Amino acid sequence: MKIKKANKVPFITSLEDDFLSGKNKKQKKLFNEVIDAGFDFYSGKQRDQKFLVYRTPDELKEVFAEAMPEDSTDLPSIINYLRLIGHYSISQSDLSYLAFPDSGNSIAALLGDIYGKFLNQNLIAFDRSAPAATIIEIQLIEWLRALIGYESKELKQIENLAEVSGMCTTGGHMSNHVATLSALNCKYPQIKKDGLSSLDHSPKIVLAGKIGHYSYGAAMHHLGLGNANIINTDSNDDFTTNIDALENVLEQHKDKNDIFMVVAVAGNCRTTGIDNIASIAKICKKYGIWLHVDACHGGSLLFSDKLKKRYLMGIEEADSVALDPHKGLFVAYPCSFVLFKKRDTLVTFTRYEKEARNGESWDLGYITPFLGSRGFESLKLMLLIKHLGKKRLSEITEKRQGDALYVESLIAKSGYFVLFNDMTFYRMAFVYYPNKIRKQVSKFTLSDETNQKIINCIDHYTHTINSELYKEGDICLDEFKLHDIGNQTATNAKETRFYVMSITTGNPLLTNENLKRSLSFLFKKAKRYESAMGKDIVSIIKSDTYAPKVTKTYGPAGWN
Repeated sequence: MKIKKANKVPFITSLEDDFLSGKNKKQKKLFNEVIDAGFDFYSGKQRDQKFLVYRTPDELKEVFAEAMPEDSTDLPSIINYLRLIGHYSISQSDLSYLAFPDSGNSIAALLGDIYGKFLNQNLIAFDRSAPAATIIEIQLIEWLRALIGYESKELKQIENLAEVSGMCTTGGHMSNHVATLSALNCKYPQIKKDGLSSLDHSPKIVLAGKIGHYSYGAAMHHLGLGNANIINTDSNDDFTTNIDALENVLEQHKDKNDIFMVVAVAGNCRTTGIDNIASIAKICKKYGIWLHVDACHGGSLLFSDKLKKRYLMGIEEADSVALDPHKGLFVAYPCSFVLFKKRDTLVTFTRYEKEARNGESWDLGYITPFLGSRGFESLKLMLLIKHLGKKRLSEITEKRQGDALYVESLIAKSGYFVLFNDMTFYRMAFVYYPNKIRKQVSKFTLSDETNQKIINCIDHYTHTINSELYKEGDICLDEFKLHDIGNQTATNAKETRFYVMSITTGNPLLTNENLKRSLSFLFKKAKRYESAMGKDIVSIIKSDTYAPKVTKTYGPAGWN
């Protein structure tokens, strides 16, 4: 059989033009253009000087819908496509973005992020995957242990994998999952071999229900434990865990052996209220229960000795701590850590315990649950700390608290809003309910039905104002549902969740001047709606049949 010669297919470009070679000047020029595009995004030039050029989901579908290309697209066109993406992307580093603390604008951290992608290390293994990255991540974990107050060692003193007492994860959600899994296995080591069915009871966790993060419900579901086995205790008016209620629960279960973890919150995600960690730690020690401190927000306070002493006393007694450097430490997504007081906690997850303990292996993938292959995400935090140092990070953290107090004073002084919490260190929630209207309402004795109508009215105007501000792109505030635990609205609705606005001063570049400018958009909008809301409230009080508009939203903020 005669074999036909293959037809030669000419390349329009060489492979070196399509893939990184390390020597190609044209490639370097393209990367410079990408960096320029990135700076244009950060500066606002690419976003029309808005934190967001708002488009609806359907409008964005129109912009980005296309068939899979059959032919090649040249790289300059790819860069134009990146600019288009940037035009419609939200900028959390914008000075008018006050919804969350995740500014992601540390130069050193971004350098680490970019270079880490070039390195393409896989921290699942040491040999043939990530030798230097593995050692650097172990060093960083020791630094974080020292900040918490755990026993720490010099890098050269870490003799085996079993001593690595933490891991880098994709976010607080995953860090809290790993902590829950670790506490479960510590309490019931037999489940590694025999499974949950070997237990004669249902394992439970305890947390303050109105301030706990959703990740614990997700963890109990994903681990096959069930949400019914979350024991929700009471919260205080300042959105912290009620210590007496917690101890009562543990006392009631002391002979059942069914509680394996208590969650203390160091900065809840709604108001950043911080629990009395030292008191909770004493109670957990008394009953022999694993204490996990969710410091995804409050972890940044560890860099300030003054703020750590004020807010985080006792954190070193926790069995595990979750930290989110991409919250409040200016590191781009994703970057989270879970740390453990007991050094060999993660060994329970390895197939090779002997090798982990005798120093034969340094493959982090042997001891890190859930995550297999993962990139060198820890490099950006390492570079941020090297660049700024603990002293400078302390100054930034303390300065940010000053920003928060300034914002609180402006919002309170405006007279348009009811604050649900005091600004602890960078986050506060509030509703639109002008003082003039509230004082008029206070003169009446109202039925529960009328109070509910007033709540619906507050919800409607709060959401309307916040939604309009978001779509206009001049100031971004967060929105979610929150209980008025302290009855700040005087509606006696402790079990009702209000739509609230939330403001966060996470960006280190904020100043009084630009904060005042951003808030001016909020205050103008609030003034505009005061008369309309006042008329609605009068109609509610005077008429049994009047039904105020009820807010309808999309996304988790509007879901029960």
